[in-house]
Amino acid sequence: MSQPERYYALITYEKSGPLRYLAHLDIARVFDRAVRRAQIPVKYSEGFTPRAQISFPPPLPVGAEGTAELCAIELVGPAEARQIYAALAPELERFRIAQIQVRRGIGRLAWAELHAATYELVPDFIDEVEPAALERAAAEFMAVAEVIVERQTKSTTRSINIRPHVYGLGVAADTVSMCLGITEETLVKPAELLAALAAIMGMTAGGWRRSVRTGLHFEIPLKDACIPTPKP
Repeated sequence: MSQPERYYALITYEKSGPLRYLAHLDIARVFDRAVRRAQIPVKYSEGFTPRAQISFPPPLPVGAEGTAELCAIELVGPAEARQIYAALAPELERFRIAQIQVRRGIGRLAWAELHAATYELVPDFIDEVEPAALERAAAEFMAVAEVIVERQTKSTTRSINIRPHVYGLGVAADTVSMCLGITEETLVKPAELLAALAAIMGMTAGGWRRSVRTGLHFEIPLKDACIPTPKP
């Protein structure tokens, strides 16, 4: 028996400015309320407390920004993207919706098709190193086949080689740009990469002053897309 077709509105939006301090659950509630107010033809779950079928990819940590975040809203059937935009954009004005696409049949686990995310970060150790030293550390990182990090789970600590899933890495002025795996099997956390760069330079720091996720990608971007553009 064939599966019924599903339709989704794939929304591209920003999480920037004061919105970067919202936790993921807060954003989910905002979108749920906005969808209800906009009265778009969204599909709801069954049961005593039906919920709009809205899903998000792996969330950003509180304090991080995203300039091209994604959200998928399951629709009851085919719909015009322009009409959804006209109804929803005013309800989510501060999220600056850039685009809405209506897609068919991408499946309930749409985010399993994501391959990579791109980021631009200003490391917390940037004032302690020369730009040339950071560039050399990035080049040294990319030249090796194995970089092991320890990742803590609820029950154990795992040793993971993150190097194969760092698809691009570049440095321009105070900004480190990176393209990282984002699936369950290929996940690399930006803080893990910064900590690895710090270790190469003989430092222990590995956090960030500013973190911006610049894109979520269904295909791995070309290497050049991971090189930051120097700021004027």
